[in-house]
Amino acid sequence: MCFNYSILKDIRRLIMSKMKVKDFNLEYTLECGQIFRINRKNNWYYINARDKFFKICQVKNEIEFHGVDEEFIIHFFSLDENLSKILKEINKDEYIKKSIDKYRGLRILRQDPWECLISFICSTASNIPRIKSKLKALSESFGKKVSLDGVGNYAFPEPGNINNYNKIVNAKTGFRAKYIFEANNSVNIKKLNSLSVHSYESAKNELKKINGVGDKVADCVLLFSLGFHQALPVDTWIKKTIQLLYFDNSTVSNEKIRAFGLDYFGTYAGYAQQYLFMFSRNDLGTSDKLQLWKNGMLEE
Repeated sequence: MCFNYSILKDIRRLIMSKMKVKDFNLEYTLECGQIFRINRKNNWYYINARDKFFKICQVKNEIEFHGVDEEFIIHFFSLDENLSKILKEINKDEYIKKSIDKYRGLRILRQDPWECLISFICSTASNIPRIKSKLKALSESFGKKVSLDGVGNYAFPEPGNINNYNKIVNAKTGFRAKYIFEANNSVNIKKLNSLSVHSYESAKNELKKINGVGDKVADCVLLFSLGFHQALPVDTWIKKTIQLLYFDNSTVSNEKIRAFGLDYFGTYAGYAQQYLFMFSRNDLGTSDKLQLWKNGMLEE
């Protein structure tokens, strides 16, 4: 008699599960700007990940989750990666050390490339509340209904299903509407997913062939969904931070910042970016405090 392991996976998904974790902080990982379709209710995070809808919470070194199985959790949150080794490699100076000490446990997610692509097209010239609103509206218009514990939600639309331009516009996507519509009609999902086995430069060049995808969006997709940890997305805040800390506040190009990051931090430059971003944005928040940090005058 053969056992049907797919049935076992379905059963595991339906029950509440727990597992021990090491070097993992759920809040830092979800609140660092790499994912948008999350909602927090008390201690629980409800997360949409393509066609999956699950909830998860953490108490010390244990996580509890419902709606997906352990295999998915390990993959999605990169729990199979040696974070200690990664952080040791990027721990080059007092600035990154301070960031690591404060936000240790932040991990780079392995998101679905299609959802990640559309999410970061929506992120262009926007902020997190507006991005979340756009993605919610797109999912409600084009995605399938999903539910968990009586909480209703919508799966992210399948490739090819974001096919009504007026509805895309009605999602308040603005100038991004045409890029979303074009991506929906032109992106080859098999090819998109296969970029993970390309070189960094090759994968980035392929992504930039998609209208609406520039360096920053491409690097976000490469880092947060395709496993390229050397990708270093440069937004306004990280540009300001790196220019001040490493270029004596001189104005330099985004390309020079990316080249510096790869040369200085190595193959995990994307991790360094996330840790610096979290500390400079959350704990400093202003250019004046950044300058005090640079000068060693910031009070603990």
